[in-house]
Amino acid sequence: MNAIAVIYVNDHLESLRAEARQRRTASLGPKRSLRDRIAATATELRRTLGFEASGPSFPSLRNYPFEG
Repeated sequence: MNAIAVIYVNDHLESLRAEARQRRTASLGPKRSLRDRIAATATELRRTLGFEASGPSFPSLRNYPFEG
């Protein structure tokens, strides 16, 4: 009886491993290159900080009341 239980457990574990292997290979689809990821991050950072082709969108500090 114990040997049959071991066979069933091993079969079940093998099916779980096969399913995990399939999930892992499915998630390894085409990945973006490092250069593409860096370019996308830089573009997002520029957009977040407000840098456009005309320059940054920081306020002008002329006529600021607290001059140093």
